[in-house]
Amino acid sequence: MGFSVTAASAIILVGLIVFMGASVTSLVYSINQLMIILNTLPRKNLNINIELDLICVNASYVEFYVRNTGSKTIFLKSQGFNWNSVVVAYKNITRRSYLIEDYEVLEIKVQNSTLTFNPSTHPYVNPGEEARIRAILPRGAPKIPYSEPVTVVFISHYGVSAIDEGTRAS
Repeated sequence: MGFSVTAASAIILVGLIVFMGASVTSLVYSINQLMIILNTLPRKNLNINIELDLICVNASYVEFYVRNTGSKTIFLKSQGFNWNSVVVAYKNITRRSYLIEDYEVLEIKVQNSTLTFNPSTHPYVNPGEEARIRAILPRGAPKIPYSEPVTVVFISHYGVSAIDEGTRAS
């Protein structure tokens, strides 16, 4: 009985080693093939670029310009879901940040000009245009204090974001 148990254990051990080797080899081969496929897929160059210019920080809202300096249109109109989001972060005793999706588009205009569009009939920002946006803090949010840094982030529906920082002066 001593030799047969040893032989059976050796056979099982060799089988386990072969099984583990085949499994690892298969996994490495699959990952390698997946990487080859991912590297050969055409990449989309969306050329999306936005800039944010913070122009007004009040106790309960911020106003800023979002400039579209890329080549794709940024849609602003809500269609049962919000296309973009605004994050406002500041310190009032503790650091606070708010995700705001019900922002107000005050005006849309061509960059470096006085030509404006009505936001209700032109609810998007084409390349070369900019939108003036007001983001109001939610009810119950503490006021933005004087001389404290306020960070504003605009996140587009393409996943591209723009950020600026300012302070409340008055």
